[in-house]
Amino acid sequence: MKFISRPLSALVCAIGLGFGWSAMAAEKVNIGIVTAPNFVHTIAATKFKEELDKALPGKYDVVIHHSAALGSETQVLQQLQLGTVQMSVCTTGPVETFVPEIKALEMPFLFSSYEASDKVLDGPIGQDLLKRFDKAGLVGMHFLDNGFRNVTNSKHAVSGPDDLKGMKIRTMESPTHLAIWRAIGANPTPMAWPITTQLQQGVLDGQENPISVISAGKLNEAGQKYLTMSRHVYSALVFVGSKAFMDKLPAADRKAFMDAAQTASFAGRRYVRDNEAAQLAALKAAGMQVVDAPDLAAFRARTEPVYASLTGDTKKIVDEIRKIAK
Repeated sequence: MKFISRPLSALVCAIGLGFGWSAMAAEKVNIGIVTAPNFVHTIAATKFKEELDKALPGKYDVVIHHSAALGSETQVLQQLQLGTVQMSVCTTGPVETFVPEIKALEMPFLFSSYEASDKVLDGPIGQDLLKRFDKAGLVGMHFLDNGFRNVTNSKHAVSGPDDLKGMKIRTMESPTHLAIWRAIGANPTPMAWPITTQLQQGVLDGQENPISVISAGKLNEAGQKYLTMSRHVYSALVFVGSKAFMDKLPAADRKAFMDAAQTASFAGRRYVRDNEAAQLAALKAAGMQVVDAPDLAAFRARTEPVYASLTGDTKKIVDEIRKIAK
């Protein structure tokens, strides 16, 4: 009978344990995203995966499910609450149903620039809003953005709110966005992304999104001939985690997740801002008719009543943002 020496047997055990740890340690982290790979949501999620792999090599298997493979943003948020999905990068509009105070960021003409939005979201107000996700069974990790939202349509050039009267405009599944477009005089239609087919078939007359989305979604090829640079709402995005999942993480791992989300958020912001001018130029070159200087005063006046609906903490948050984001 042959015996394995103690040093050799120890090595065999160590190798076996090592393989076992590697197999056990690769815990799956599913990230649900509604947009395609060329949108900032997936670009930021990919950066998150890279950063987490560097911080915790081999410990987590981050899988990015793009193009609404796991459902709409509302459905993904519900799955986060249940813990069946671990993370998402989503627009803040649908979050309003789960974290009512987030509507503060969706107010019309609230932010004048990216510098103003960064100052708010990276400061105490942004941190306070992220903490409020907790009560909904979610973890607010970090804010990034899509850019400022602009309206497109298939009918005619739009210079002011009266030009949109009665138009079927797709909005996010957000009560605040519905209120904004009703105040403008359009016929808002809440609908989950993607909406290309509905635009092509004429179910919708138009939609509103940042230049990054209009470009990546090739909405000019879906019959959207006219673009108005209304910049009516700053379109915040947010890395959201499942509280059920995040609460189980070791403290050091949770910090690595939060740090990776922050790094990815900053990368996402840079991507949107660095490419916006070139994307707009390409849309114009492709034949999209752009109204660069609409009557913003008229749009502001028409949407001001939306602020009258604010109450409680949300009103206080908006009042604070208005002081900072002038």
